[in-house]
Order: sequence, then structure tokens, then C-alpha cells
Amino acid sequence: MAPRARSRSSDVARSGAAGPHARRPADPVLRLQRMAGNRATAQVLARQPATKDYGTVRIPKLPAIKITGGNAGDWAAKKNPDTLEVTSEKGRHSAELERLAKERTRIPSLRVTTPMVDQSGQHLDYGSVEIEFVNARITGYAVDGKTETWRAVDFEAVHRTTVSHKTGV
Repeated sequence: MAPRARSRSSDVARSGAAGPHARRPADPVLRLQRMAGNRATAQVLARQPATKDYGTVRIPKLPAIKITGGNAGDWAAKKNPDTLEVTSEKGRHSAELERLAKERTRIPSLRVTTPMVDQSGQHLDYGSVEIEFVNARITGYAVDGKTETWRAVDFEAVHRTTVSHKTGV
């Protein structure tokens, strides 16, 4: 049998080899993956937070409350506002927060853990700050759909603890 004749252009198209006019992926992550490889791309993506982290609030006997807004970053940056303002999503803790606000009950220890920030509010990537508000009262509890806002006021003391994380050197 005689071998089949093939053209060079059909071999390139069939093998999927990229020519000088090959289409580049529009997604920058796929472009990075093709240029640098899987491992390097994974390392870059691991460094970038998926969402902005505002931290958590812990009140005794309640589950941790994830902060979605407010001024916890100002406290972490040592700006010392008069009140702690928190925006969070409604959850299992909401009914108790509302009760605490209505009754103006003092909370012996309210702890906020938030990422470390500089004076401009920019998140720093090497630690967190734990801020304890002693004998605070919850006020101004309000709900709008799935979002709640509230404040901690009239606290007797504030204690800050910086928790640093080792970075790979």
C-alpha cells in the first residue's frame, strides 16, 4: 500500500500546536497558568483573599458573629472611636443580640478579632488584632432584610492584643 499524502497544515491543526496567531485565553488566571504553570498559579491565588475579611465578634454563650462592615478596622488601626459599630448577617445569634440591646445588659467581655490594618485602613498580611471591650452594652440593634447593625457602647476598658503570623522567608 502506498502511504497517504498529507499536507503540513493539517498536521499542525490536528496536533493542536499553537502557531503565532493562536488565540490567547481571555481569563487572566488561565493566561497566568499557561505562562507560569499550575504550581505558580496556585501560589499566587493562595495569596489573594477571596473576600475582604472584617473579622469576628465573640460574645459569651453566642456563636461567633462574622463582621461584614462597621468600624472594627478603625479600632484595629488604633483610631479609638467612641463606639464599636458592627454590621453582620442575621443568624442564630440575632435574637439574643436584640434582647441584649433592649435590656441594655452589660456584657463582661466582648471580643473582636480583625485583620491587622495600617492607619489608612489597608489590610496587612501578617497578623490580626484582638480587641476586648470590657462591660460593654449593645445598643441600636436594627435589621434590614438579612443584615443587622448594632453598636457596643459604655464600655469600661479596651484591651488590644496583636497576634502576628510568621511569613515564609
